[in-house]
Amino acid sequence: MILLKNTQSILKLPSRSVKTQIQLLLTAAGYRDWDIGVCLTGDKAIRQLNAEYRGKDRSTDILSFPFAEAVKPGILPTPTSEDDKNLGDIFISVRYVNQWCKDHNVDIHDRLPVLYAHGICHLLGYDHQDNKDYVVMKRRENNILKKMRNWEAALESK
Repeated sequence: MILLKNTQSILKLPSRSVKTQIQLLLTAAGYRDWDIGVCLTGDKAIRQLNAEYRGKDRSTDILSFPFAEAVKPGILPTPTSEDDKNLGDIFISVRYVNQWCKDHNVDIHDRLPVLYAHGICHLLGYDHQDNKDYVVMKRRENNILKKMRNWEAALESK
């Protein structure tokens, strides 16, 4: 199940299309039947979370909070119950992302799926603390994004 909470007012985002993209990304990542929480919020909320959990008193685009620690990147512990099939939560500051998109001449509707994939990868234990980890994580993100976009294209052509 995808629990989507939209507390921002910068951009109108239809819940159905956001959930569809996230479900396609979960499926592409191999975690179709797993739960995830996604909160689309503003700078104030994400700044508070960033300060509290990362010690960084500033806004950011995305924060991810995994439910379980990965055995290794991409491999989560085997769930012992349905309740264990929870990837965790992702928080995205739509205001921050919107400004980034304006600064980089990118459509926010193209950027958000990249962030969803990035957050899912973090929930699966991928990280980008050094260049080697960054390359591995970026490859995984691109792989699941490509699958999602292919499936979206197939659905649109029907």
